Amino acid sequence: MSQLTERLNQLLSSTDQSIIQDGGRWYTTRELKGDMENVQSRLAQAGVRPGDRVLLSLPNSYAFTVIYLAVIDYGAAAASINPEMPGYELRAFLNRCKPVCGFAGGLHADALLEDGELQHTLQTVFKVDKQNFGIEPFIRQGSSWQAGFREGGQQLEKSSVPDGEAIAILLYTSGTTGHPKAVGITHDQAFASVQNIIFSHQLTSHDITYCFLPLFHINAQVVALLSTLLSDGKIVFAPKFSASKFWKTVCEENITWISAVPAVISILLNIEKPKQVPVHLRFVRSASAQLPILHARRFEQKFGVPIIESYGMTEAASQICVQSLPPAKRVLGSVGVPFGLELAIMDEYGRKLGPKEVGGIVIRGKNVITHYVQADNQNDFQNGWFHTGDVGYVDEEGFVFIVGRKKELINRGGEKISPYEVEDVIRQLPGIQQVAVIGIPDPKYGEQVAAYVAAGEKGAASQEELAQAILDLCRQSLSSYKCPSKIKFVSEIPVGPTGKVQRIRLKHEVVAQKNWGQPAAR
Repeated sequence: MSQLTERLNQLLSSTDQSIIQDGGRWYTTRELKGDMENVQSRLAQAGVRPGDRVLLSLPNSYAFTVIYLAVIDYGAAAASINPEMPGYELRAFLNRCKPVCGFAGGLHADALLEDGELQHTLQTVFKVDKQNFGIEPFIRQGSSWQAGFREGGQQLEKSSVPDGEAIAILLYTSGTTGHPKAVGITHDQAFASVQNIIFSHQLTSHDITYCFLPLFHINAQVVALLSTLLSDGKIVFAPKFSASKFWKTVCEENITWISAVPAVISILLNIEKPKQVPVHLRFVRSASAQLPILHARRFEQKFGVPIIESYGMTEAASQICVQSLPPAKRVLGSVGVPFGLELAIMDEYGRKLGPKEVGGIVIRGKNVITHYVQADNQNDFQNGWFHTGDVGYVDEEGFVFIVGRKKELINRGGEKISPYEVEDVIRQLPGIQQVAVIGIPDPKYGEQVAAYVAAGEKGAASQEELAQAILDLCRQSLSSYKCPSKIKFVSEIPVGPTGKVQRIRLKHEVVAQKNWGQPAAR
């Protein structure tokens, strides 16, 4: 039995109070429950069964929340994606995920209904108008789509409470080799993570959070959305972060806590301080990437608001470590202490290391997955531990410090980018002999994407044209944060005996020489 959905239904049935604000309007628990039931009726009409995968392509909104919760409570798996994902990535996602049903708005709704190559396993597409929360069904008929449901079609009955071991959330995390890994988070794992977050952040019915991080990520889904709802708190949604609206919203809506990322904190440090920082803002949580100590110290000095740094990942249903709330001890530079799970530091032979000894970070617990739903291999799971791929140490007091990553994944402001995905796009251009994409240091985002290209004997003018062609193709094929901000032409790219590109070696050489290359044209 799913404690996640049982607890959610208890809260929605026990009161009728404002719970979610979107676009300046507050929605009540009664409205949320009623709208969820309407979506579930649509799922039943579409023949969706428990365990089926349902695509969600919607921006931060009340509509996303309703559909996301309805899908999970129905017993299906919510597979959310960036609603601005280009067609190249959308096609690859559909091939991997194989959803039977999808909810989409804007360009994705049009793409799914117009481009035959994007249909794949989808049998029903619901076109969503997030403004009025209108849902228009389209049923697949061969290679075309028919508006509305079939007359006389069989409607399934919604099953009872989903099983705790059923997958509630399906997300894909970019791998450094091969294809993206499918992370299936069960109801029990999501509920365990929610409980950890509620207790570590001391969330209550008096709390109001401000959610501007993208809901298609695990951070916003579990930390901001599920943890707030299950603690009987309130949520104020924004489509995205806005520096000009931040403090105004915090003040006017009585925001008590915020989940942010280092890039947001960096931006806030460079805008004007409000005349009075509201005392009701208890803390700002930082996650998704390592926060520079200087930024954390400056933020607390400037605004008088505690920064609570944390560490998490999709495979742990978000949170792994977190700093304690004041007045408990916090250590700047640390990501806090493990909360609700076990964490160890191991060497390459699987032996546990002592305090301040640097090694691989491994975890296990009720909120940690035990295998990938789909991956090239399951090597990250060994002897009951999940190997995160991060490198760090634990001090004598139990505070965890991250010093680097084994993986070649690029972390741009919390967005994880696979170099292989970017390289595959660049290789489509004629004249590209070799390409290697790496992350290089960036004071604002932590890392930025740099492409090193071997293109043969070409003059400077030709290189400029090719650089522009690379950028144009990347913009057409990839999300903006994945596009290279630096492009450098080199005579050759280091490879190993088997011809495999040695990205780590290249990165070491680049960092040592500070040879970033030239900014990509904008």
